[in-house]
Amino acid sequence: MPIHDPADLAPDLSRPATPAGFAEAAMVSLRPVFGASRAVFSDRHGGGPGRMYFINWPSWCEAHYCAEVRARDPIRTWLDRVAASHDNGVARLSELTPAAPPDEPLLTDCGAAFVLTLALRDRRRIVGALSLVRDAQRGDFDERDRGLALSLLPLLEMAYGGLAARIDPAQRLADDGRQHALTRRESEVATLAAAGHSNKSIARMLGSSPWTIKNQMRAVLDKTGTRNRTELSALLGSGRRANDGN
Repeated sequence: MPIHDPADLAPDLSRPATPAGFAEAAMVSLRPVFGASRAVFSDRHGGGPGRMYFINWPSWCEAHYCAEVRARDPIRTWLDRVAASHDNGVARLSELTPAAPPDEPLLTDCGAAFVLTLALRDRRRIVGALSLVRDAQRGDFDERDRGLALSLLPLLEMAYGGLAARIDPAQRLADDGRQHALTRRESEVATLAAAGHSNKSIARMLGSSPWTIKNQMRAVLDKTGTRNRTELSALLGSGRRANDGN
């Protein structure tokens, strides 16, 4: 589908009131442009990988990604690197893993093979990432696709920026649901860790052993989808800012 005026896509992209709605509208708008069969959107406002939205995937894919793929996802690593640089915000998965094309059930079991990711910025901070996915028989994304993605990126950033401004931060955190997966003790450990306390300090404060706190911290990072205390602090910080504003 040729695009005579990129602004023609704006109504579809700006209508949704949630990140999931934005992802679905983006998929509808961009599927015929790029020949993508499915998409993944990451809402990164809270830091880290953010909440993942899987569009047109089998139901098992999100759980498989969180359990098996997220910690070693080259796209996530690329996004973290781009966030600290002035690199352009478009990359192909085949470029990120040139030595070993991914033999990943998340892709192969769905007949997919190729991914093109667009990093959405608000100023310099990456607040979202849209990955368009092609089936194996369609072939990889090429330089023309990259150029088109770069030309559409400002529109996507504008549309998502307008959407994000209308979302209540408290509702975003509630919809995310990651903190609700924590036990009461894990929540206490997470709060203290995000405040800068070491495992030994937390153990003394909670009357526990450093070994127990270490295991609980592992559970906290796994359940919240964060990799370290910095990402955890960013996630919990977004919740505190939401509560302060209510």
